[in-house]
Amino acid sequence: MRLFLLIIALAVSQFTWADDFRPASLTLQPLANDRYEVLWNLPIKNRQLPQFNVVFDQATIEYLPKRSRTVGGSYLQSWEISRANGIGGMEITIEGLNGSSYEVILRIPVNGKGTTITTVLNTEAPFYKVPVSESFSPSSVFINYLELGFEHILAGFDHLLFVFALVLLVVGWRKLLWTITFFTIAHSFTLAAVTLNLIHLPGPPVEAVIALSIVFLAKEIITVHRGKLSFACQYPWVVAFIFGLLHGMGFAGALNEIGVPESEVFIALLSFNIGVELGQIAFVAAILFLIMLSKRLLSMLPTWMHQIPAYAIGSVASIWLLQRLMVF
Repeated sequence: MRLFLLIIALAVSQFTWADDFRPASLTLQPLANDRYEVLWNLPIKNRQLPQFNVVFDQATIEYLPKRSRTVGGSYLQSWEISRANGIGGMEITIEGLNGSSYEVILRIPVNGKGTTITTVLNTEAPFYKVPVSESFSPSSVFINYLELGFEHILAGFDHLLFVFALVLLVVGWRKLLWTITFFTIAHSFTLAAVTLNLIHLPGPPVEAVIALSIVFLAKEIITVHRGKLSFACQYPWVVAFIFGLLHGMGFAGALNEIGVPESEVFIALLSFNIGVELGQIAFVAAILFLIMLSKRLLSMLPTWMHQIPAYAIGSVASIWLLQRLMVF
């Protein structure tokens, strides 16, 4: 049985590498005389570079050649453009984005106003028209980062697997509510602290310990199924809080990859965190609903089969742990 679970884990892990949520980003930095510097950042995922192309409208003049370089896991390009009478009304299109799973964070600092136009381009909306007045609405930043936070938690398989393990471990909805609440408080704290540069830890060790936290919970679930006491089962909120601090650093790493407008950092941070919480609540609700629907079927299964989820969770998390240790 364990060999069978290991094979499944190996297959699943190939599609869930290291929570690679990173979107692309396009920034238009104002210069002098209606000129702008274009900063184009493309993440390299699974050693592949997406074939995207930034296209401006016909009123825009591009100054070539483009300067290109690779930094870490990203491909960077920069060049300059100009547009008579400013960029109000400019149309920007990302060719190749339609039909892909990528997202592009578009940021345009409004010169002299201390604000930034921020929006998200994706397969449903691969283009954007800059408002003629170059207007700024804090609500647009709130909505965009709310969406990013919601999508991040649902695409973050390691965070979801940790929460799933908590649901399997904790008995009783009140205890589960307290546990999820402590997890939320903890990762909200470190998400804010890291984003505001109050604390800093290197990303690879944090990601490795996140995988280790899932292995630990899987082991605790197996211990409980064998009729033994475990610290995590007795005090799950303590475990959730401690590991939640590390998961918050993982969320902050994703938010730093996206980038936060300096003048709207608190709005972006708040809305991203709310989005994460909404995604987490939706996931927990879905899991509890599925457990309720399958409760009768589960009662008919042999006792040893109840341990299959824990072994599967532990196997996948162990592979993640090895993958992330190799990054060191």
